[in-house]
Amino acid sequence: MMHCCFCTLQWPDPFIPGSPMKRTIALAIALASLACLGNGTLAAQAAPKGPAPKAPAAAPYQRQAYVIPYKQFTLQNGLTLIVHEDHSVPVVGVNIWYHVGSRNEKRGKTGFAHLFEHFFFNGSENHPHGFREAMDDLGANNRNGTTNTDRTNFFEDVPVSALERTLYLEADRMGFLGNYISKAMLERERGVVQNEKRQGENQPYGRVHLEKSAKMYPYSHPYSWPVIGSMEDLAAASLDDIREWYRTYYGPNNAVIALAGDITPERALELVKKYFESIPPGLPLPRTEAWIPRLERTVRDEMADHVPQVRIYRSWHVPGWRDMDTVKLGMFSDVLANSKNARLNRRLIDEKQLATGVSAGVDTSELSSTFDIAVTVRPGVDPALVEKELDAVLADLLDRGPTAQEVARVKASTLAAFARNIERLGGFGGRSDVLAESMTYGGTPDAYLQQLDTLSGAQAAAIKATAAQWLRAPFYAMTVKPFAKVSAAATTVDRKILPALGDAPDVKFPAMQKATLSNGLNVVLLERHSAPIVNVALAIDAGTAADTPDKAGLASLTLELLDKGTKARDAYQMSDALQSLGARLSTGTGPDMSLVRLQATSANLAPSLALLAEAALAPAFPADQFALAKQRRLAGIAQEKAQPNALALRTLPAILYGAGSSYALPASGFEASVASLARDDLVRWHRDWFKPGSATIVVTGDTTLAQAMPLLEAAFGKWQAGRSPAKAALTAPAPAPASASAPAPAKQIYLIDKPDAQQSTILAGHLSLPPGQPEDLAMEPVMQNFGGMATSRLNRNLRLDKHWSYGGTGRLTSVRGPRHFFTLIAVQSDKTMESLVEVDKEIRDIAGKRPIEGEEFASIMRNMTSRLAGRFETINALESAALETINLGLPEDYWANYASNMRTLQSAQLAGAAGKFIRPDAVTWLVVGDLKKIEPRIRELGWGKWSCSTTMASGYGDSVLWQFMTYGKVCARSKWRHPWCVRWHFL
Repeated sequence: MMHCCFCTLQWPDPFIPGSPMKRTIALAIALASLACLGNGTLAAQAAPKGPAPKAPAAAPYQRQAYVIPYKQFTLQNGLTLIVHEDHSVPVVGVNIWYHVGSRNEKRGKTGFAHLFEHFFFNGSENHPHGFREAMDDLGANNRNGTTNTDRTNFFEDVPVSALERTLYLEADRMGFLGNYISKAMLERERGVVQNEKRQGENQPYGRVHLEKSAKMYPYSHPYSWPVIGSMEDLAAASLDDIREWYRTYYGPNNAVIALAGDITPERALELVKKYFESIPPGLPLPRTEAWIPRLERTVRDEMADHVPQVRIYRSWHVPGWRDMDTVKLGMFSDVLANSKNARLNRRLIDEKQLATGVSAGVDTSELSSTFDIAVTVRPGVDPALVEKELDAVLADLLDRGPTAQEVARVKASTLAAFARNIERLGGFGGRSDVLAESMTYGGTPDAYLQQLDTLSGAQAAAIKATAAQWLRAPFYAMTVKPFAKVSAAATTVDRKILPALGDAPDVKFPAMQKATLSNGLNVVLLERHSAPIVNVALAIDAGTAADTPDKAGLASLTLELLDKGTKARDAYQMSDALQSLGARLSTGTGPDMSLVRLQATSANLAPSLALLAEAALAPAFPADQFALAKQRRLAGIAQEKAQPNALALRTLPAILYGAGSSYALPASGFEASVASLARDDLVRWHRDWFKPGSATIVVTGDTTLAQAMPLLEAAFGKWQAGRSPAKAALTAPAPAPASASAPAPAKQIYLIDKPDAQQSTILAGHLSLPPGQPEDLAMEPVMQNFGGMATSRLNRNLRLDKHWSYGGTGRLTSVRGPRHFFTLIAVQSDKTMESLVEVDKEIRDIAGKRPIEGEEFASIMRNMTSRLAGRFETINALESAALETINLGLPEDYWANYASNMRTLQSAQLAGAAGKFIRPDAVTWLVVGDLKKIEPRIRELGWGKWSCSTTMASGYGDSVLWQFMTYGKVCARSKWRHPWCVRWHFL
């Protein structure tokens, strides 16, 4: 398990794809999403006519392509510095790893490592102003702090102009935090962590990792308790305990600093020595290198939880980070699961229709790791039957081993994933992170290369033997059910003086080069040659706004099926072909635009483009895959309704936009609309909307227009010219602002019951104005300051000051029609009513009652301008900017002039924009929580009368709303409760 200080509102589950699993660097692949299926009947597999095209061969492994050049230094106090020089963008990725995690704790005093991670963000002795605030002020990007079993790391990407100040701040919290920790800080952060724990365990399957840790490891093993600790230990932690923890583990001799980016090794060493070398070293620490437990027998466990589907987990003990067996086990896991043609996916999802999602992977830690499998059982299927099939597939793979083709496919996809990760300077998997991790766990910054070499050289027989050695053993099953003599240098730094910030560096956005193919297909290219990768996005001018209520979900389902079989290849052959090239194909559907996206290596661009065109232009929509996709979608809708945040976000647009707008429709659709879809609906949608005259191809990365155009013409030139039909007016107009003399309308509050919820999710919003307003640019810092960062007004109030929440967000949606303003936050149940009051206050303040001015204005504008240096670091970011330009019709020079235009904004412009876009009296409120706990307190608000009618309204058949009107008498059915019943309250 890994916990992050402010990275996500989703609880990281080490079993589930998409969570930050601690996998070997070379195997840091995002596992396949756990798609969810419902009930349905499969049609026979429709095989393509004729022999399948031969899967293209990937370029051979070239070790040099993955080498991250570096220089290493050791200060006299034991601090290790690693510097990677790259002047592509004026940004430096700062990454500090402390070799301390929950494994260093003791029973009865657990959770200290993660709790202390939070302290690092509260300021320090010489800068008592908060680290989050400092990073916001200087425009840092991609920043966070995380803790796992073995290490604590802190990272931020900063403009080069702010590097010295950043290093000053990092040094101050390394050497001068102990005396600054106060009782008030302890109480505040203890409350925040306890809410983080509640929020994680409030998620479906959120308690599985607690049981896994306790049951798989011996009582004395340091992995036997969760990283976040126990509520009792957190509550009992004393100030003396915390200070002693800091003195023991956060010395420079227990840390690695990795700097990657626009900095020379000489300058980096000068700055690090200036601020860090005078910090005294800590004591030498004993360190166990390996402890791999062995289960004497298989342990079977069950758990009941508020989840929509049964899920089966399997875990085996395997070696730790330094053992190359973990690399081969990771390869074995990717043959077993995680792709369309992987063995478990194919058997359990496609052929037997027993599961809606499967995943497998190595959850890598330093002392030992676990090999994990998770299977989400299709509703109505006997879990025992699923386990039987799982056992059969696993046994066959262990007996026979993977094929050479499977091994080649995994190698190509893994190397491509690693290349995509090291495009970035910082953050998870970026270059600074790879160097710091390798140094911390492997003893040298290039330890990752041994893992890549092992990967590239592994043969099927070796993978088979390794898997047999570790996986033919008892397992855990859950059904949900060193020291050199060092000394400090004399200091010459006055640590009371904060280093000055330089001017924000100029940001150069690549030119949007344009061309047109022979059939009218528009091409946009943004060059970036920092890594040997290329992105290609085919943007279709139609999204979910082209859906109707009775066919809601059609657009997204059509896009989902594009890579599930073509006229030349079935789904498995397409998956094989992509993996063999190290390419990825994905689709997405937004309100106004649909995307087919390719991630390719520059060496394999031509054959990868051919696969993109094949999927986009010649989909077969095979009957069996269509049936599977419908089943997954129906189960996925149930999963959305089981997630409090997703349920709220699914419900509010229907209330705000009303039945006259397709913006009211959830992208996934409704049960009834999805159930009614036929394969021919998808065929017609694709035929009507996929036209070259209404599409654009966006290419970003390591290629030129001269290189790309012939390849694009070869792939897409035969696409028959034409345009899509005109869209109907599907968006409801935004209401005009009420006059100052008009009375405030009655508040609308919708309560959704989630029995036994530990938290309440609060979603508040209203319709606002469409894009194209003169104040659009000014609204960006307004929303960033209101709810767009860790130290926004919303988070400062409810997380940092009151610690009622782990954090929330506030946004203005990005659509062509009327956008809507909303704020979303999960709070502890017993503070629901008080949190409603505080959120209402923050909305009124930002709308005009408390304008952004003075130092607050200066700080947010520093944030907005300085963070631009890192905003467009990756080709994914460049692609997104180009797509936004196309979708919203922005000027071609919009992003080139963005920085200079942002720098001219004044406080009054922000106030004017907020007053125009945000209307506090028009806000609709939606709360998801345990009504028996929260409803009486919400009544105490006195925001209006409670009364009712017996009218029932239907949200497009998706959920029943009891509509409470003002008829002057208490509703006789106000105590009626049912899981996920929605009450429509006018308070």
